[in-house]
Amino acid sequence: MKILDSDHCIAVLRGRLDLRGKIAPSEELAVTSIGVGKLMHGAHKSIHFTENLARLDVLLADMLVLAYDEPASRRFGWLKAHLESTGARLNDLDLQVASIAIDWKAPLVTHHQRHFGRLVDLAGLILEDWL
Repeated sequence: MKILDSDHCIAVLRGRLDLRGKIAPSEELAVTSIGVGKLMHGAHKSIHFTENLARLDVLLADMLVLAYDEPASRRFGWLKAHLESTGARLNDLDLQVASIAIDWKAPLVTHHQRHFGRLVDLAGLILEDWL
């Protein structure tokens, strides 16, 4: 399984990223419930929100949506406290996305490598970038 961050989903929706050949035929593509919220927010803010919502529905129909559940919440709390103690904060939504990916032991496919990179050694976050 590979988990797409919202930046990669947006690239797909805008036609800047072709997913063909990026995952094995037997591999699942996922997005977090946090990512869905970010994408819905962006679609609703846009001038062409009806069209963008329809395109988003098509994209999400082929993806597994991973919930922000209790284990991810617990990981989030630990990570946030640790990052705060070192002065290396990450915004809550991104930290929730990372917590889900860490719990699933699945790569987070994001262009924000430096942003999420502090969680690689700290918590075992696996990162990929297709952009």
